[in-house]
Amino acid sequence: MTRRNALIGVLFILLSITVWAGPKIEVWEVGFANETINIIRDLIAKDFTPKTGIEVTVSVYPWEGMFNKVLLAMASNSTPDIIAGAPDHLVEYGVRGGVLDLKENFGAARVQALEKKLYPGTTRALNFRGNTFGFVESPGVITGYYRTDILKDLGMAIPKTWNDLQTILPKLRAKNMNAGWGFGGINAGPEWGSYLMMRQNNGGWVDGESYKSRLLETNSVQGFKNYVELFTKHGMPQDGVPFQMFKTGEWPILMENNTFYTNISLTAPELNGKWQVDLIPGTLCSEGSVSHESFMGGSTLGIAKNTKNKEAAFKYLEWYLSDDVQSKVVKLVPEKIRGAMLFSGNIAATKSLPITENDRQKFYEQFNVSNAFSYFPGGAAVQRELNFAVHNVLQKKIAPEEALKIADKNTVQELSRKQKEYQRYIEKLIKK
Repeated sequence: MTRRNALIGVLFILLSITVWAGPKIEVWEVGFANETINIIRDLIAKDFTPKTGIEVTVSVYPWEGMFNKVLLAMASNSTPDIIAGAPDHLVEYGVRGGVLDLKENFGAARVQALEKKLYPGTTRALNFRGNTFGFVESPGVITGYYRTDILKDLGMAIPKTWNDLQTILPKLRAKNMNAGWGFGGINAGPEWGSYLMMRQNNGGWVDGESYKSRLLETNSVQGFKNYVELFTKHGMPQDGVPFQMFKTGEWPILMENNTFYTNISLTAPELNGKWQVDLIPGTLCSEGSVSHESFMGGSTLGIAKNTKNKEAAFKYLEWYLSDDVQSKVVKLVPEKIRGAMLFSGNIAATKSLPITENDRQKFYEQFNVSNAFSYFPGGAAVQRELNFAVHNVLQKKIAPEEALKIADKNTVQELSRKQKEYQRYIEKLIKK
């Protein structure tokens, strides 16, 4: 009887564990350092799992190859519960039926309550034809960096518009200085630099609803010309090492990604108090305002279509992207990882960044007015056409209007081909 009772006791314990064990979800992150992921894991273990009973496994992968990795996982029904990717990647997964429409599965009220906490530029991009395929986690945006010590010595103010910048460029060159680009420049994604200036002129790339090219619209052509003429007409350098040029003062004005802030803060402490971040130069609009819109990318999170724990996955997103948790993350990353910084898609978390109040405010303003581009099938191929257009102007000396005509022709062909390929996906979304 004793052995029988002991066996019954063991079986009871095993059954209890089976009954009471909470759901388990898996998260695939992208682009974060392992140390940052460990901070997130620790918060999950100390806060999320004890409160909800939901266990979370977090894995991280590099950006390179992530898109194809996820597509292969979807084809073999081996996806995690939550998937990270660029904004257009999440919409691509959603169009293909690989991630859930969050509003349909969890209700508009819950989705919108979370979206209100996040920067709108990526939120809009993730809402596609009535479907919501994800939430922004960490934004990336091209902004302005300024050596205020040098500009002050030269009697110059931070340029508010591209016209202001063009006015002071001759004065900088007279001092053997210049302004330059990092990300968004000729050797680091000129399609994004030219795109943001097209957007500031109220132009664009491709209409996300009609899938029609916008490259030959008057405003798009003007924005593209404004970008390439920075190099052909106004003497901005096509080559250079942005970090070194900014550090030495050769480029006291630099357009660069927000992550540059961490690099310069860590490796050039001698410049403390001699530089600041501010909005990227803008374009004067017809009504008198100035558009500082910039290109926004970054990482976003969605829920896989074949998850067995939908509610648990959404609860995790509600917890992880909340004001409280994201504020903790952006504080803990620099505390635990020397020289590191994390920019959150959560608006309130920006206030917790361990930087000057002025820089926090400027990042908030830049994030708030910037946008990810509207999704369209074949986006990667079309992106190359805008890149080629810039190089056609600068390397082959083709007129900007002609370069855009070539890009437009190839874009129209690619869009036509992709619309046929994706027709069954799009029809399904519309019918829904």
